[in-house]
Amino acid sequence: MKTTCPHPNRWAHVKALFALFWRMLLLTPIVAVFGTLALVLVASLSAIPPLLAVVLVIGGHYVWAVLAIAGWLVWLRFGGPVRRFVYEGFEHASL
Repeated sequence: MKTTCPHPNRWAHVKALFALFWRMLLLTPIVAVFGTLALVLVASLSAIPPLLAVVLVIGGHYVWAVLAIAGWLVWLRFGGPVRRFVYEGFEHASL
């Protein structure tokens, strides 16, 4: 009994895999750079303003401290979709 390959045209598969390979080779570094920048931005906007407000209060710049806290509260209120998008991508990348 002669066995035949279910896909006799193997070169079609090679071409498809090569197309996938060069796209991944080009796009993966771009996605990684922008993903890392987005993660750093979201983490910074979530952690730095309260620390900055403490430093500003210690330095006597009360108006700037209130503005830093106000900006942080605005970020916490309206930045939910951005945070969810970035952290969801971070979670999927760790799988």
